[in-house]
Amino acid sequence: MSEQAESTALRLLSLFEITHKEATHLLYSWQQLFSQRQVDIDWVKGLDTSPDEAVILEAFVSRYARLQDNIAGKLIPVWLETLSERPASQLENLNKAEKLGVIASVEDWLSARQVRNALVHEYMVNPADMADALQLAKVATRQFFDTYNAINAYVHNTHPGLVSKLPARIVFP
Repeated sequence: MSEQAESTALRLLSLFEITHKEATHLLYSWQQLFSQRQVDIDWVKGLDTSPDEAVILEAFVSRYARLQDNIAGKLIPVWLETLSERPASQLENLNKAEKLGVIASVEDWLSARQVRNALVHEYMVNPADMADALQLAKVATRQFFDTYNAINAYVHNTHPGLVSKLPARIVFP
């Protein structure tokens, strides 16, 4: 393995460790938010008087955004480099990832990005919109885990020397 390829492989492993931690934290927040609460318009309206609930929401929104940003902005480009692909714009990288089978749909990924923007920027402006965005995020979160696991599996198949150093795949409920 060339020095450049070795450096890229080390960056990929580092990003996998970070992404695994972020995904684990998001999974915890997802479970806290959606498995233990009825997240609807009434719940969103109640956030003004329930600071503990707002903290749980903030954790989920922050972790959702961070994981999506990390996968699309860091993990996918470095993974593409290990395949001797030249990383490009995020949209082009997502298109390559879709062609290689690690994301199901660029359109779905971009929709999840719009949900992220709504969660981050329109927080508490309109409770009905926020409740709708949260329901979309509940479903969209799965694709982040699917993407992480698909890239992990791809690396297992293409870089057997890295397998023992990769974090485990993550099971999403």
